[in-house]
Amino acid sequence: MRADNLDYYSEPLPGFKFVDRRKRTTRNRIRRVINSYWLVPVFILYLEFFTVLIPPVDSPLENLVKRNLYFLNGPAVVYNLVSMDFPYTLIGHFKEIVVVKKYFLGVDQVPSADISTALNNSREVQEIHRRIIESQGYHDTELGGIATISYGDNGPKLHLYEITSVNKTFSDSLKTASGSSVGKILTLLQEKENREILAKVEIDEDIITGLVDDLSSSKISDSSKKHLIQDFIRTYEAHSQLKYVLSPFDFKSFLGSARMEGEYIGIFHFHNDYMEPPSEIDVANSYNDRQIVLTLSDRGIALYDVIKGKEHLYLLDTPNTNL
Repeated sequence: MRADNLDYYSEPLPGFKFVDRRKRTTRNRIRRVINSYWLVPVFILYLEFFTVLIPPVDSPLENLVKRNLYFLNGPAVVYNLVSMDFPYTLIGHFKEIVVVKKYFLGVDQVPSADISTALNNSREVQEIHRRIIESQGYHDTELGGIATISYGDNGPKLHLYEITSVNKTFSDSLKTASGSSVGKILTLLQEKENREILAKVEIDEDIITGLVDDLSSSKISDSSKKHLIQDFIRTYEAHSQLKYVLSPFDFKSFLGSARMEGEYIGIFHFHNDYMEPPSEIDVANSYNDRQIVLTLSDRGIALYDVIKGKEHLYLLDTPNTNL
């Protein structure tokens, strides 16, 4: 037998010899590797295909051209392959397809009145009121996540599952980097993903460009650069505290991994001012996913259920509030 016809020669059992007759040529080795892992690129391309068809959760105004460019730039979920999040992201992606399709078609949606009925329970209203008050203590983001509803013998019950916003994560990264080197801040400010976050919290591009130029300059002292960084962090928090930016990947991963009770309604977030209505971005988001906005009112809490641009307002009293 020719030597290049053997991959290996082994003795798995005493006295028993096994010969693998597969060819050792480079071409055959590459073919066997492709046969072993061909499903991975197929899954990635399948996911990317649907990211083109379905707008990202936090960016409903993305047009077709931009989403196709996003696809052509390379697999956006490839980084998940090296983490334990990938299977959950994959599962959540297919769940999201079902959720989005049902919402677009108006199939099997939770009636808006059921949300109001679910909050007839004064304890539920008091708990939400407490969570809104606590959210006012955050200076880097609004709080939000996924809202579901379950039906039992005592009627419907609302469930709120919080998901950390991207702007909160970026704020933490800024604070950590500010305690080390200027170079780390420059790296954060120049990354494409972070520029998108800064745009979503409505920080002017000229401010970021000017800061990068100043931090890169050798004419400015290190102490002055530290002051510039701290001023920028305060500016970022002032913009970010009025925004809830949900990453499509975090949404898919949570949807695929979390054990949520009840039926999916949509995305919720808290507004920290009294009777603060949904913003234009919230209304725009509602065309792709139902939006639940919770804020404080004179007598307790106000709940805005925004369905495809139409607002349903419910005023709910806390038990310790008197007229």
